Amino acid sequence: MSALNDIHLTGCSPTPLASYLKALGVFRLVSEQADPAARGFWRNEAFVLSTTLTRGQLADFFLTRYAPTPLIDPWNGGSGFLKNDKAAGFLKQFEQSPSPRLVRYQAGAKAARDLCDDLNKAKQAEVVIKNEPKSLPAAQRDALRKDPGYKARLGEVQRKFKRLKEAFIPECRLKWRGPHLEWLEAAVILDSDLSPRYPSLLGSGGNDGNLDFTDNFRQRFLDLFDIAKSDASPLANTAALLEHALHGAAVIGTDAYSIGQYMPGAAGGANSSSGLAGRANVNPWDFVLFMEGAVLFSAAASRRLGATGASSASAPFAIRANAIGHASVSTKEKSARGEQWLPLWERPASLREIRALLSEGRAQLGRNAAREPVDMARAIARLGVARGISAFERYGYIERNGQSTFAVPLGRWKVSAQPHQDLLSDIDGFLRRLSREAAGERATASLVQIARRLNDAVLVVAADGASHARWQSVLVALGEADALAAALPPAKNKFGIVPRLRAGWLAAADDGTAEFRLAAAFASQERVRRHFLPLNKYGNQLDEKGGVSVVCAGRDFVADAIALLDRRLVESAKEASRSIGQDAGAFASLADVAVFLRGALDTGRILSLARALMAVDYKDKPRLPVPPANEMPDDTFALFRFCLAPRHWRTELPARADVFRRLASDDLAEASRHAVRHLRAHGHIPPLSLAAGNARLLAAALAFPLSRASRDALSRSFISTANSQ
Repeated sequence: MSALNDIHLTGCSPTPLASYLKALGVFRLVSEQADPAARGFWRNEAFVLSTTLTRGQLADFFLTRYAPTPLIDPWNGGSGFLKNDKAAGFLKQFEQSPSPRLVRYQAGAKAARDLCDDLNKAKQAEVVIKNEPKSLPAAQRDALRKDPGYKARLGEVQRKFKRLKEAFIPECRLKWRGPHLEWLEAAVILDSDLSPRYPSLLGSGGNDGNLDFTDNFRQRFLDLFDIAKSDASPLANTAALLEHALHGAAVIGTDAYSIGQYMPGAAGGANSSSGLAGRANVNPWDFVLFMEGAVLFSAAASRRLGATGASSASAPFAIRANAIGHASVSTKEKSARGEQWLPLWERPASLREIRALLSEGRAQLGRNAAREPVDMARAIARLGVARGISAFERYGYIERNGQSTFAVPLGRWKVSAQPHQDLLSDIDGFLRRLSREAAGERATASLVQIARRLNDAVLVVAADGASHARWQSVLVALGEADALAAALPPAKNKFGIVPRLRAGWLAAADDGTAEFRLAAAFASQERVRRHFLPLNKYGNQLDEKGGVSVVCAGRDFVADAIALLDRRLVESAKEASRSIGQDAGAFASLADVAVFLRGALDTGRILSLARALMAVDYKDKPRLPVPPANEMPDDTFALFRFCLAPRHWRTELPARADVFRRLASDDLAEASRHAVRHLRAHGHIPPLSLAAGNARLLAAALAFPLSRASRDALSRSFISTANSQ
């Protein structure tokens, strides 16, 4: 067995799309026509061809033996197959060439022509009727075009042509065999009802607007080879252009050819050069080879789960477009043709293995196929993709420069397992509902922005699940969604509220800061969420009747904490114990409360995190890391905390609402005098008679739930009883 040579094709990089497809085209052609043992892989931003051919033999293969694939699309008007088609001349040159290199192409063209008779007759009938007014004077021409009888005849032949065209592609799919069938399956897919669908990779079945890819493929081949000769010998500059295409060597001879969506930087136009506009600059080999590579992306019918069992078009790793994770598309842009995530692999693979990879061509998220960018990113993070892929290059098919479609690179996503990804399944349904409502025509700007921020945050956390800050970004976005839900009448909210989250979210988002711990403690209080959202009695859905308990506006943490505690005092007044209900799933530490009282924390961040953390299930009493007890709140906090002792402390000290309300109204002096009298009346002698500090911050700090262990610590440092315990 001959040794394999690793030929680094530095002219074939993962971006732009034309370069990626060009690499696959080289790989496919060499494997099929020169070296079946060839292997290929990606390394250092270039494609590596591992083959028995030397670099010189590789060039010789393309220059003297390469036989083009029969890329034909007789269903398109500019394909050259219909009469009076301007592209017919280039097609005839291929059909009449004496070169053995074009035998396959000629066989494919014959298979198409055998099916074109009826289609041609219908098209000719349409052309004849359209030409009738052209020979008439202007007045008669306009009158004929407005004549109902003329319109009826023209409409009839146009409908007949459309019916024949719709039946034509299924007939081609049924009767074609060979490489032209493989091309058809890449360009067109037949749905379950035999209606054609067109994967975005090849435009609308092999054309994009007036640009017919197959006709341009023939023209570019003619720019490289003299097919009138029996050996289809290369033209003078063909070898130099090949070196440029494969290895990036400098060359003269590129021209202003059309390149379509595949290489936006070479397409020319406004702002594409140092001047106001630039000309296109395309190597004919690039067009020829990327079209050869596109053949590998055969589409297939995929069956969706559901009662109907309907099938739909499915191209390899193609998903719906969504303006997330990049700034190239507006959230309201409707012209996008979707996205395609193209695989990169670092281990040598045969053409058969790559065909199998692309024929499967899907990513799984649980039991469902990925259909959105967020789904795709999550599938990658959970390794729900075909094995052997090291990364994906993300492309969006986006309309720019009028209605021209460009394949825009949107970033690379590495395939690696990320921690905590299963947690995102908690918000699957909510995220889909929110995104669906944000895509609606009546969506408000705030809803669109929140949906985008949440999708962006989920996309980012799928790329780096070890980052606590990124998980917190997801929580903050979820909190914003809940805040929007609170502002809407329940009957108009179609996306609902943040669903129940597992306790694992705490570990994923815990960055070790006091803000996070205090937010979790505040959010873990029993039934705290009903004071922010109008909820039903079960706390899992919005209910207009639940609005009576809503007292927190969600704008300022200090104001909300005070409003929450004031409401709890109102509710406790009805109970015999007259103590506040502050039982919680996670308690705050005295050290964190001390830092809060110093005004050293970001209260806005505490509120943003707490809004989402209220949805966490705390029934298992998750333990948050406890900071070092190197700081304690001063006696002022202890004074007011014992005046508003929570029920679970079991202190037998009734809560004094008047003390709290004086404190909340910023009257610290009067609040402290009443607090001292209250404690003395119940047999406790506080070590101070007047207090100092920020009154409203003190009032807000009382909303953090503290454990009985914290009660004991405060008691030891603050209270001595009349019996001098």
